Amino acid sequence: MTDRRARTASRPPAGTPATADLANRARASLADAVRLARWAELNLGAGEGGRPAPAGALPAPDVERASGELNLTHGQIQVGWDRARLAGLVEVHGDQARPGWRLRAWDRDDTAVLRGWVALFDAWSLVHPAPADIAPAVVAEVVEAMPQLLSLLQLSAGPVTVPDLLDLLGQRVTELRGERCEIPYDTPAREAAPGDG
Repeated sequence: MTDRRARTASRPPAGTPATADLANRARASLADAVRLARWAELNLGAGEGGRPAPAGALPAPDVERASGELNLTHGQIQVGWDRARLAGLVEVHGDQARPGWRLRAWDRDDTAVLRGWVALFDAWSLVHPAPADIAPAVVAEVVEAMPQLLSLLQLSAGPVTVPDLLDLLGQRVTELRGERCEIPYDTPAREAAPGDG
């Protein structure tokens, strides 16, 4: 029998807003997506069939109808729908849109809101890959260097400029390459001289 101790959750760094405050910020940022998800629950129920489109997008007639009823532009409806799906406010099963469990918990469960917010960004990073002209190794180096950037943002007393962040990122990538002791493969190997070795 093993004696496993429960790990306590680490405390957030000093200055991190309270969970309720972060959840309220996420609620404010996703307000249009929530309105649209609730509209869809009433107007795109299982009884109407055939919606949304197979790709999960709202068909043009539904975009038009939602736009008029919610007083949002077509672009806001399309963005809101994508955010609602990615945050788990709406679930698309086959050709039917149903309210996600997060929509039910949205007004009362701060943790569900924050998990939806994280899900939105996780999904966004999967559907928006790095530009094709950037080598996968470079993307991996940036991801590896990211914790240091996040630490700098957390520990700084004020805003950090983009040039400073890019400079720090470049320095950290250089350090990581040095730690790996990379050998450039495009340089021909030097033949050993008779006195070497």
